[in-house]
Amino acid sequence: MNAVLAMDVIPAQVPAPTLVAMERAVVAFAAEMQSTLVPPLYYRGDCIEAHGQCIPKDEVGGDLMDLVEDGLEVIAYVSDVSGHGLRAGVLMGMIKTAMRYGLLLRRPLRSLVSDLNRLLPQVKEPSMFATLAALRFDGSKDVEYVSAGHVPLLHFRKKSNDVISHYAQRFPLGLLADEAHASRRIRFDAGDIFLLPTDGAVELGEELDVEAGLQVLAQTLCKFNEHPLAEILEILQNEISRLGAEHDDRTVLLVRALSRNGNHEEPGRQWQPFNDSTCREFLEARWRKMLADLAAALTDD
Repeated sequence: MNAVLAMDVIPAQVPAPTLVAMERAVVAFAAEMQSTLVPPLYYRGDCIEAHGQCIPKDEVGGDLMDLVEDGLEVIAYVSDVSGHGLRAGVLMGMIKTAMRYGLLLRRPLRSLVSDLNRLLPQVKEPSMFATLAALRFDGSKDVEYVSAGHVPLLHFRKKSNDVISHYAQRFPLGLLADEAHASRRIRFDAGDIFLLPTDGAVELGEELDVEAGLQVLAQTLCKFNEHPLAEILEILQNEISRLGAEHDDRTVLLVRALSRNGNHEEPGRQWQPFNDSTCREFLEARWRKMLADLAAALTDD
């Protein structure tokens, strides 16, 4: 006759002080991740100046902004990862690392964004995605613009004292791996200001009216464009807080063209195109290997 032993399993009780300490540690870690990934952005070079700020809804938001410089080459971008919290923060870190590494290898901007789009489905949950908008200045009077499902870019034109918007009808990153991303060139003059927002900065009011939000930002640019970028940013954030429901992260990145822009005789290093096909193929192979290794490591985990 078989005997059956019954055993009551008593779950381990974590003392309340320990739980409080753990919660505080998680909050502190989240705050540190947010400040590391998305610190306030200040930049002034020969051709442009930039100022940006992200106000997260939670301890870790889903908005990302960054600026990378190499001589006269300056790339500024914003990205909006779906969701919030640590999971969104991890994906933000992946995007920032991949963008900086690709730019270090001097990948063309549209190719870099297309590479990210192919990589992300391998390292994220199916429901997650990211929008992105980027500007690449090269010392000329045209800026390269790439967008992947992001809200419109606003362009204040100093000479005509008006604001026009630019938008690319592309899917966000990580949804369709085969989606290729194209770029366009935008002409600008000294004193022009580009505004890169995320949707939390333009979806104002309880109805999340994007058109109304863009109009508020455009009017503010026209009225205060002579002010320092830090003051314009503060005015914009105050207007967004006054009119918005504060339902999402709010990121605004301002980039102003300086009067010295377009003068190719100004000192400074420029990125030279690759003339050696062997060197180009080597860097291309390194870039592909980095993406493959990252995808494999995260898949194994």
